[in-house]
Amino acid sequence: MLNILDLLKFQGYPIEAAQKELATIQSLSKDQFEDWRNKKAWETAKFHFEHNQLYKKLVGNHFPERWEDLPIVKKKDIQVDFSEKLSQGLAKKDLHFGNTSGSSGIPLKFAKDKFCHSMTWALIVDRYQKIGFSQNDFQARFYGIPLGFPQYHKERLKDKLMNRYRFIVFDFSDQNMEFYIQNFKAKKFVYTYGYTNSQLFFARYLQKKGIILKDICPSLKGTIVTSEQCTEEDKRFLESQFGLPVYNEYGASELEFLAMTDLEGKRRLSSETVIAEVANENDQILNPEKGGKLIFTNIYNKAMPFIRYEVGDLGAFKKDKYSIQDELTQLNGRLNDTIVLPSGRKAPGFTLYYISKHLTASLGYLNEYQVRQLARDTFEVDLVMDKELDQAITKAVEEAFEIYIEKGLKLTVKKVDKIDRAKSGKLKQFVTFLEEGKA
Repeated sequence: MLNILDLLKFQGYPIEAAQKELATIQSLSKDQFEDWRNKKAWETAKFHFEHNQLYKKLVGNHFPERWEDLPIVKKKDIQVDFSEKLSQGLAKKDLHFGNTSGSSGIPLKFAKDKFCHSMTWALIVDRYQKIGFSQNDFQARFYGIPLGFPQYHKERLKDKLMNRYRFIVFDFSDQNMEFYIQNFKAKKFVYTYGYTNSQLFFARYLQKKGIILKDICPSLKGTIVTSEQCTEEDKRFLESQFGLPVYNEYGASELEFLAMTDLEGKRRLSSETVIAEVANENDQILNPEKGGKLIFTNIYNKAMPFIRYEVGDLGAFKKDKYSIQDELTQLNGRLNDTIVLPSGRKAPGFTLYYISKHLTASLGYLNEYQVRQLARDTFEVDLVMDKELDQAITKAVEEAFEIYIEKGLKLTVKKVDKIDRAKSGKLKQFVTFLEEGKA
């Protein structure tokens, strides 16, 4: 059986070196760790100042002596061509490339050096082991999937090789929920993993049927929620209806695996690889326990300058007196409503993220977007892009909705200069005006 670490090693990622580095970091005393991390952060910031044109432009001619005088990097700052944001002197073969889903409304192409990406996976393996899961455990995956060829079959092959079974979350019909149930009865899953709202929807269906998930799949040991906000109320409901402990994962694909709930219920930050800060709307640094905009620095990434990066969420954390891993105490954002369609089918708002990927792939110049549901069959789609809106773009939007949502919908597609954001500063990709859609 192939696991993610085997796959990464085969692709030339230095996983073993990263795991050794992580073990060394975790062996440090609290004081030793703080000293090491501060030096590492300054080293990475200075590297980008000297080797990255974009970061040099953001900082200015003189590198500051105080950390708080370094600029806070916004997502819009790094939405430029790779030629501008990649650090000089790094070979393409030594880089890991990816793109965000656009859950904040702003898709982003990014890069990490391979050692940085290896540190991310070393952290993930470490945190999962601490709650009793391994990379070889059979995973029930509540996740989306690209529906186009060959991406769909590529993801299915990866799932098979990596011992996961994917429950595609674009269809929440009763028929599909029954299909979920039959699979849990037949397969020996070890844990569930995936979008918060998708697992909640399934849990509500189980409640309606009077079923506890653990009863029909005794091999299950726990649940991991990711990608969307999971409130304490949501967590309690999932634990009750699944009959399993729930662990909350938090990350930003361009940045890092940022936090994970431990066995004590504390969401531990990835302090080994990131520095966390909290700022107000004027970018002034606050007491982290009071909360504000979350700012993170990836102290390992040499490919792109994620230095004091505004991730787009509100939250709070507190320093731990004894552990090197601080505790994320609050997190706001990534809440998605449910799309209710004329056929009666329901789909999570997260489905629209896959529409954004589809559009970005086909158009290549989509900056931001927002979808508003006015009635079951009526949607408004706002696009922020450099090119003028034409029939080809409108047709691409209509085709994406037909693939991922439903045929026969009434769409109004508009080009706009900007999209208003919520108080958190985060753009909500999907807004529904249906009361039933908020259920």
